[in-house]
Amino acid sequence: MALLEVKGLKAYYGQTEALHDVSFSLEEGGITTLLGANGAGKTTTLRSICSMVRTAGEITFDGKRISGVATEEIVRLGVAHVPEGRG
Repeated sequence: MALLEVKGLKAYYGQTEALHDVSFSLEEGGITTLLGANGAGKTTTLRSICSMVRTAGEITFDGKRISGVATEEIVRLGVAHVPEGRG
């Protein structure tokens, strides 16, 4: 079973769809990176997982669905988004 699984993720800023059908899974104990040019959707993907932007699709963490769960509840599960270089 994957520790984090994302299926058919879409993310929105207002009416604009910023992510289109993103899917991936991460296994426990692995190291994973998101690589891409500026504007490719790396930060939006992380914000989506932490419920910081409006999304559609399914996100599960440790077997529990976290899609639509409040950010503070996701943090309590052990998921956090810490941007580099910002206070």
